[in-house]
Order: sequence, then structure tokens, then C-alpha cells
Amino acid sequence: MDVVFRIIKPVEDAGKLILSLIANENVYHKKDVDLQLEKKIYSFFDEVNDDIFVLIEYPYVDKVFRDSYYSYFSSKHQKYYRECIRVSFFSEKISETDFRNPERFAFLQNKFLGFIIIRPTFPSIIGRSLLKREVFSEYDFINCNYFGNVSVNGVKLAVQGFPHCSQDSETITCAETTIWGLMEYFGNRYPEYKPTLPSKIIEALNKYSDQRLLPSSGLTINQISFALKDFGFGTHIYSREAYKNDLESIISIYIESGIPIIARIDNEKIAHAILIIGHENDRKKTRSNKGNRLKVRFARDEYDCIDYSKVKRKYLVQDDNLVPYRLINLGTPFEHYEHNEGEEDEFEWGQINSIVAPLYPKIYLEAVKAKKLVLNILADSGFGHRFSPNFLFRFYLASSRSFKYHVASIIGMKNKQKNYVIDMPMPKFIWCTEFYEPGEFDKNIVSGLIILDATEASENEQDALLFAGYPSQIILKSGNEFAYSTEKFEFYNKYNNNLS
Repeated sequence: MDVVFRIIKPVEDAGKLILSLIANENVYHKKDVDLQLEKKIYSFFDEVNDDIFVLIEYPYVDKVFRDSYYSYFSSKHQKYYRECIRVSFFSEKISETDFRNPERFAFLQNKFLGFIIIRPTFPSIIGRSLLKREVFSEYDFINCNYFGNVSVNGVKLAVQGFPHCSQDSETITCAETTIWGLMEYFGNRYPEYKPTLPSKIIEALNKYSDQRLLPSSGLTINQISFALKDFGFGTHIYSREAYKNDLESIISIYIESGIPIIARIDNEKIAHAILIIGHENDRKKTRSNKGNRLKVRFARDEYDCIDYSKVKRKYLVQDDNLVPYRLINLGTPFEHYEHNEGEEDEFEWGQINSIVAPLYPKIYLEAVKAKKLVLNILADSGFGHRFSPNFLFRFYLASSRSFKYHVASIIGMKNKQKNYVIDMPMPKFIWCTEFYEPGEFDKNIVSGLIILDATEASENEQDALLFAGYPSQIILKSGNEFAYSTEKFEFYNKYNNNLS
């Protein structure tokens, strides 16, 4: 029977212990345990909060690396190891006896912060992870996440986070890690999708490739889109060539909708893919940012408003060259990379030139057209409303089921108005726009709401409109007709979607 190595230590000792374990177990040749390997380990653990404790386990069978091992590494002449190291994180000191005492299981769950895998793929040894943001020193952001279940030392624990993995440079590069991360997220949140493994990603891509895909040399944005379509998405690609500076606004809309997206960064030397999964907390920025203004119309009047999707903010990314949860400015996506002065640097500069939005296949009304329809509805004297100059509007995609639950949960909203929304037949997904009078966004006081049918491909505003609620009236769609009520739409609260 194999001897299991298991030890609990403060996180400050984790790097040294892992390097020692690698050397003692001869997982790599001695010459390979060098400064490059130390840099990989310490670059991660140096970002972790100092008061954390870790449980280090070896050997550990990791499903993702075993898939890569048997589909690729095991067929190579040089010997590759199968066993990984797993490091579990806890916010307080724990003991071995806690895992054998059922009365302490609740304590373990309360203190559990997630895990990371160390795999035998020198020098890219940082494998998959699922971590709470509290693992790291700075976490003033909101992001897409899900609850993942894991068995740690025999005890079932759950952790809320977003998956991350670094590339091993042979079976998975940045493109495959982003696809894997998306499928982990959607597969654990929604029954329509399933988590996948690297070999399945390669299998899906083989249908669209005229050359071998192992070892991987990276994927184009179209290949990424093809793979996601094979896994059940109705993807939409947006390029900077087509949308110019509006690409950042499109990114904002999908992130606000709780939909993580894949972004491709280009420069003259390389192309790189990352996942954008959230953004910094930014409520106060809506008051001071000058780049978020937009001209809108009502009847013949034209005036300014604040487009929330244009508010300048930092965005949260999972970049397989960095530790999890890094905030970046979209204009400088390589800002966390080390740059050696005087040396040729392929990461010195980069620009996000295209994105892939993984959408439900029956969403036929994409973000740009939907937003245009909303502004056209707002400008219509029969279906719109004139808010005060410098009002703010927030635009996002939501599932009708989640949205109706949100409305049902609002305290203070009249049941009659709740029923307008809850009883209305809706498609699976809807586009929603919340309107805030000047100064009311920070107070969470919503003055208006427009709901569009996300499955409607027509560019006619009245075909897509399902509901409009304003301070002056409420408009409901019934079949192909509209019903009007002069009652005031009020006491509606901001919808938070999948960001938390």
C-alpha cells in the first residue's frame, strides 16, 4: 500500500514543503528543481494571505491531469509521472483530528477556502484550482462563481469560486484552459451543460482542424468558437475591427449579465486568450467618469445620459500565466506581467482584439442590437419615457426564471406589479434595462425597467418589447397587442444576476 504524505502547515511554509516533496519523491530530476521551479511556486504563494493554513496531500489523483496523461504524456518515450500534489486552504488553523470528528465538519466547511493542484509537468506545474477570493490579499471585486464540491482527507466540503488552470504548453495552452474553465463554470451551474476534460476539447476541435492538435500550438478565435458550439453554446464573436472602441462596452454588458467571456489579446509577436469573469466594485465611479456619457433622444429632444456599460473600471480575469483573480484595465491586459528592461519582451504590449460570448443557442438577439432597440423604444413617444438629463441605464441579459424569482423576492413592491412580470409569458432569456434618475444608482432606487425578448431576431422594437415600467405608466405585451396602465412603476430593486 502506498504511503500517503499529508501535513498541515501555515501557508508561509507551503512553498518550501512542496519543493522539498518534489525533490524527495524524485518527481523531477534533481537538476530540474531549480530557480525556475521555485519561481512558479513562490509567485503563487506570495500572493496568498499570510494567516492561511494549508493541508498538503501526496500522491493525489487529479482527474484533469490524468486525462492529459493517458491521452498524451503516457505515449511519450520519456517517463512522465502521474501523481499530483493537492494543497487545500483554510482560513484558520486546523488539525488532523478535525477530519475524523463529525462534530468538527461544520468548522472545516466554514474555514475551507478551496484547493490548488501541483502537477508533474515541469516547469508549468500549477494545475487546476477552485479558490474563494478571500485566499488573496486584494479581492474588492464581484465575479461569476459556482459552488464546487470536493473531498478533502475524507470529508466532503464545498467552495464558491471560479476555476483556474495554467497551461502545460503541450496538451493545453491558453485557449484550451479558457474553454475548460468556461465548461467547468457552466457545467456546474446549469443542467444544459457538462464539465469537460482536455481530451474532449481536442476531440471536439479535431472536427474542424486539418492538422494534428497535439502537442497544442494554440487555437484561433474561430476554433475556440467552434469548440464551444460543439459543447452546446450559440456563440457570438465580436471583433475590434467591426466594433472599434465599443468592444469594451460589449465586454461590460456580458460581464454584467453574469456571462464569462473569452478574450483574445494580440500584438505583433503573440496571441493570447484569457477569461474575463467580473469587475471591481465601482459604484462611486458612475458620478465622476466622463467617458460614460451617451446622447439619447425622446421624441424631438436630445440630451445626455450615463451608459453603465461605458463606465471605466478594472475587470477581473483568469489568465493562465498569472495567479487567479487578477484585476486589469482592458487597455493594458499584460500589466501584471514581468517586463525585463532592455530585453525583447513579447508581453510588453497587447490589445484585446476579439471576444467570444458563450450564449444559449436560442438567444437570437445579441447585445449590440438589443441595446439599440432599447434606446429606440426609449425615444418613442408612445413606448418610451423622458427621464431627467444625466440619468443612468444599466443593460444586461438574464434568465426569465431567475428574473421572476428576483421580482417575487422584492420587499415593498406591490403584488399587482409583481404579477405583471411574473405572470407574463417569457422566453428562457430576456434583455433587461434598469433606469436610474441622477444620483439614485448608489441608493439602488430604480425608476424604470424595459424587458426585451432575447429570442426575437426582428429589429422592430415592438416585436421585441415585452414590458416597460416608468414613473408615468406601465406597458405590457399581451399576444401581439400592448396594454397600458397609468399607474406608477415603483419599488423595484436592482437585479444582481450571477455576480457576487
